[in-house]
Amino acid sequence: MTPSHPLTVANSRLRLGGLTITQCDATTCGATCVLAARLLLQEAAPGRLLRAAAASAAPGRTGRALADRVAALQRSLQTAMNRRGLGPLPWPRALGSTPWSVARAMGWIGRYGVAMVRDQGAPWGSAVEECRAHLARGHPVLLLTGGPLIPPVGARGAFGRRLRDVAARVPAVPRHYVLAVPWTLLGRTDPGAGRVYIYEPSSGGVRPLDLLAVRGNHGAGPRELGYWPRVLALIAPTGRS
Repeated sequence: MTPSHPLTVANSRLRLGGLTITQCDATTCGATCVLAARLLLQEAAPGRLLRAAAASAAPGRTGRALADRVAALQRSLQTAMNRRGLGPLPWPRALGSTPWSVARAMGWIGRYGVAMVRDQGAPWGSAVEECRAHLARGHPVLLLTGGPLIPPVGARGAFGRRLRDVAARVPAVPRHYVLAVPWTLLGRTDPGAGRVYIYEPSSGGVRPLDLLAVRGNHGAGPRELGYWPRVLALIAPTGRS
């Protein structure tokens, strides 16, 4: 992004016209990542959104009008995605959006697919390098993050040990979407091996993250992953048009 571009990263936040782009509620993280990708890749989209907000705003209320339009776009994207959240079947809004519907929503770039991953070991290293290769070509990648169904937080003694043992046997469950952003779209250089720039929609933050850094299976993860410890899936171009 050039300094004159209406979409900027200021104070490690993705901002449009002074508004930090964040999800409007707890269920729209996937839709917000898709919207952020569109604003970053479609050069005319940020300006159109700003002009539409200004045209509809009451005097002195342009910021509020812009926030309302961004929220409305998130909800409309989510509604469209969830209409066929599980193949031909709808998906309830209260549960967010499925990774397959998010992949379809990225189809305006090219065909995207869902790859379930285990974010440890040699296969994960290969997946990270493939992710970085997509980013180097200018294609965003979405990460589905999550953690244990019952985080053993604050539990101590024998009960705490038993709860941790149970949690260790329960697979991580999906919780949140974040967006890996091509560094060229941010006007930045390659952050280095294993590292990517992540847009996290609950805060609007844009920060580099080392995806190869060791993370625990339980407890809090890094803020770039929405404080979830695991990456469960990558939603990326399939290589087919």
